[in-house]
Amino acid sequence: MKRQWIVEKKDHQSRIDDFAYRHGISRKGLKDIKMKGDILVNDRHCTVRYLLQAGEVVTFVYPDENNSMEPVNIPLHIVYEDDYLLVINKPKGLPSIPTKAHPRYTLANALTYYYQQIHLSSTVHLVNRLDKETSGLLIVAKYREIHDLMMKDFKHIYRQYQAHVEGYVEQGTIRLPIYCEGQGITRTIDERGKPSCTHYRCLSYDGQTSLAQFVLETGRTHQIRVHMAAIGHPLVGDELYGHKKGAFDLESVMIAFQHPVTKQLKVIKKGND
Repeated sequence: MKRQWIVEKKDHQSRIDDFAYRHGISRKGLKDIKMKGDILVNDRHCTVRYLLQAGEVVTFVYPDENNSMEPVNIPLHIVYEDDYLLVINKPKGLPSIPTKAHPRYTLANALTYYYQQIHLSSTVHLVNRLDKETSGLLIVAKYREIHDLMMKDFKHIYRQYQAHVEGYVEQGTIRLPIYCEGQGITRTIDERGKPSCTHYRCLSYDGQTSLAQFVLETGRTHQIRVHMAAIGHPLVGDELYGHKKGAFDLESVMIAFQHPVTKQLKVIKKGND
């Protein structure tokens, strides 16, 4: 990855390291660039002590990342892509990362294969991870530094979901801590847990179930499922937290965020790709 700027008058006589920090490059990132990448001013190698002149072009060349994950040829539904980010429409039933139960048939393995095809030397950096049975929009940073920039402001990434829940719900906010005991799968509402916040509202009601919309302020594992079960409206078909067997239909239907490099607002909706 390369990041490049034309030096403005306000940065005249700035040291390269100070310039880098002001433009969002972390200290760890700059250290990696110094040790394994390169710093160029008008295509000439320079040290961080160099004093920049207005009008010069400064380029930070990041080192390649080593990805030891097994590539697996799984089709990807790419909704958005640029030099720094991907947005994937993840299908239901595909785990995001390898586990003991699913060691290789995962989104991360699929991305590793895709990276090889486009000659991208990077590891897999998921910004908003989705559970195996949750489908929809998922953001992937192509590089570690981009992932770090996104995660600094994670609460400002707008994430909207939909699912059918049991009974009739109106509109509200759930602020209940979510806790995991040991290495178990099931989450519970417990004061020992992490603060968690879910906003919900009803989109439609058929007399037995509601199609509900959810907006998250936090991103805990199983957050929507645990929160809705806690108020007596579990997801329809959620065997882990509900009362009836089946398959729930939780979808990530919309994401919005400020692009970490271009600073443009990106709004991506499922079905508009």
